[in-house]
Amino acid sequence: MINSMTGFGASLVVSKVGKLTLEITTINKRFLEVNIFLPKVFSSFETEIRKYISSKIVRGQVSLKFEFSPSEKNISSMLPSAANLKSLKMGWEKLSKDLGFKKDEITLEFLLSQTKYIPEEKIKDVASLKKMIFDSAGKAIDSVIQMRKKEGLVIKADLEKRIIAIKKQLLSIQKKAPITKKNFEKRLKTKFEDIFRDKSEIEDRLLKEVAIFADKIDITEEILRLDNHLKEFLLLLKAKQTSVGRKLEFLLQECLREANTIASKASDADISRAAVAIKDEIEKIKEQLQNIE
Repeated sequence: MINSMTGFGASLVVSKVGKLTLEITTINKRFLEVNIFLPKVFSSFETEIRKYISSKIVRGQVSLKFEFSPSEKNISSMLPSAANLKSLKMGWEKLSKDLGFKKDEITLEFLLSQTKYIPEEKIKDVASLKKMIFDSAGKAIDSVIQMRKKEGLVIKADLEKRIIAIKKQLLSIQKKAPITKKNFEKRLKTKFEDIFRDKSEIEDRLLKEVAIFADKIDITEEILRLDNHLKEFLLLLKAKQTSVGRKLEFLLQECLREANTIASKASDADISRAAVAIKDEIEKIKEQLQNIE
């Protein structure tokens, strides 16, 4: 089974701590890259979230966007305490006086912008926070994986169709290859008969030239290797493992190598056309593989 690297998932979790929404998007990437946009209150869980995502997804760029609205009870616990704000106000008033500024500039808005100088308030129910974030991640990632599987089936069907098309072209090359040698032998024999009168000399030179030509155009090994690569490619498409993208890319590279060799050795127009058709299908497959996990 193959998975696409493109997917989207969302979740909403509501608990006594508050409301958490999550959107996960995944796109193609050669390796796994996880980007997390996380509210400060959840920052201590970032490493665990990354580990969780990497256990579910092997390849692709994954972006997680969390939005958290604390419950009414927890909003008050997250606000700066009055005592801390009063101490901050007194400190800024003293500093402004020493610097010759007016005290009335120390407004509540100004103090709230300076809360970095006072201890940060946090929700104390860490267990509920953790449960909320991983419930949310679990729901969203399951949705993403289902979408990636669904798109993977579409890609798989297209790849199988293209592999079958390549195999048909390869079969036509396999049938045409022996005929090419015979046609060359006929043309060369006619040419030698016009030049030489001695039949034994004609036969001798003909054998040598045909042997050299046959060696140059022999694509038996290339056909066999390409056929084996195609069979292995199809087996990987049907394999239970989901992360096969890199293996398929390697096999496709080997297929292209054999197709290029066949094209370079081709001395027949039909074989050349078939080789070009194979290379064209390989390029289209290459594009599809860019989005396989």
